Amino acid sequence: MPNKFESPAGWSPPGAEFQNQRSTGRNLGGVLFGLLVTPIGIAFAAKGGADIRYWVIVGAVVDRWTAALEIVVGGLLLMVVAVLAVFSPLGTVVASLVWGIFPGILHILFPDDSFRLISSLPFTDSSMLVALYAWVSYGFALITGFMLLGAGLVGVLRRR
Repeated sequence: MPNKFESPAGWSPPGAEFQNQRSTGRNLGGVLFGLLVTPIGIAFAAKGGADIRYWVIVGAVVDRWTAALEIVVGGLLLMVVAVLAVFSPLGTVVASLVWGIFPGILHILFPDDSFRLISSLPFTDSSMLVALYAWVSYGFALITGFMLLGAGLVGVLRRR
């Protein structure tokens, strides 16, 4: 007995030709969002980590809570980028490569040029340069990049 709801050969639902444009727009938006939010999260986390390192060395606990809050805000922003993999895995993967894995590998290959490359970033003052250099040189860029890459790959596998 044939299935009475079987589609005719060559038939596709209305609007099927626009299906790829929706995912293309979602991926483009995800990439832009990931590329914008990831460095902001890294900047907050790196600055907070550098401030905590300072108050541990010097013993000044005045700005301890501000530095801890910066780390929490940075971590939350990076978590948002990881959660972005549910909607656009490509956005999380590109952000992980651009802001995590490539800087980490470049530091491993060219450690003497890392500070010069970081100092060419816009909107950075001297304390932020030191914080970002510490972030890269201590390996946090590479670790963050691999964690975001893993989140992006999970988002890809989830879609299959």
